[in-house]
Amino acid sequence: MAASPKTRARSRPLPDPGSTTRRVILAGDIGGTKINLALFKRVGPGRVGPPIDPESHKSTEFGSFEELIESYRGRHAGAVDAISFGVAGVVIQGRAKGTHIPWEIDGEAASRRLGGAPVHLVNDLVAAGYAVPALAAPDLVTIHEGAPAPEANAGLISAGTGLGESILARVAGDLIPIDSEGGHADFAPRTDDEVELFRFMRARYGRVSYERVLSGQGLVDTARWAHERDDRGGPAAWKAHAAETPAEDLPATVSEQAIAGVCRWCAEALDLFVSAYGAEAGNLALRGMTRAGIYLGGGIAPKILPALKGERFLRAFRDKDLHAELLGRIPVYVIRNQQASVLGAARYATLEACGPSRPSL
Repeated sequence: MAASPKTRARSRPLPDPGSTTRRVILAGDIGGTKINLALFKRVGPGRVGPPIDPESHKSTEFGSFEELIESYRGRHAGAVDAISFGVAGVVIQGRAKGTHIPWEIDGEAASRRLGGAPVHLVNDLVAAGYAVPALAAPDLVTIHEGAPAPEANAGLISAGTGLGESILARVAGDLIPIDSEGGHADFAPRTDDEVELFRFMRARYGRVSYERVLSGQGLVDTARWAHERDDRGGPAAWKAHAAETPAEDLPATVSEQAIAGVCRWCAEALDLFVSAYGAEAGNLALRGMTRAGIYLGGGIAPKILPALKGERFLRAFRDKDLHAELLGRIPVYVIRNQQASVLGAARYATLEACGPSRPSL
């Protein structure tokens, strides 16, 4: 398996565990629509204290990464020993390019501008993956108990503004997330309805990826399709939804109306979404033999828990022909800690401080 590129800016390292400094890390998660960040005290390799001075912002509030950091540090003074962020986009050799925000971040240049502290950049799903070993029981909701294998790999799939996927490889007892842009792989419809939806989306976008379906916008497009194909009131109902709801709130409106049983077309859309989510989570489990568990991250899963707890998700998850029994033994969890990627970014910085001896892929 190929080695992941180093993402550490060439600057001064974190102090060693015997240092008398505060050993403070500024960590965050830059998503397609929202940014979360906080300070953490380093306790040891892979261990940090609780978040200090957490903040959340819309991604559109800042014009650049440096502007974000300078704004935050203007409100929360004090030296930091490292800056570590998960970014929704491709991260290669300390440079990040956002998928849903027009930012390009150079870790070394940012380090120089921001006072010399090392700047660590990883993909946002990689950051979330580093959080998984540190999550406590209150951070998780069990969808399927299964029979977890503690020595095995795990998997993370997160639907939100986009769709992220990562295999968490078991290395020396720890879980190490592997960089991936698997959410942009080609969508493979399984049912007649999914074939019809695929054609609808292909006419609209050209290429159809899993992210086109399993994301906030994907849920909206699926709901539009469900409404518009039923001429017995569907198109009029969709026009009413669109007129009454700001575009950024439409995913929540669709899921809420579906769960409440208010709109049958929204319910049809959510059913398809949940089934496709289960199928792709099962695909990830097969690709990585993730017998330690599949984790559903992102902003959507906690909001549609009643739908995910139904049989539809697990039926699609297990529907893998000869491997149905294997999938039935894999536990499935929803991450309800919406600061998981921030925690993971902070943990990543402590592991980077250990140097090249730490497990890596």
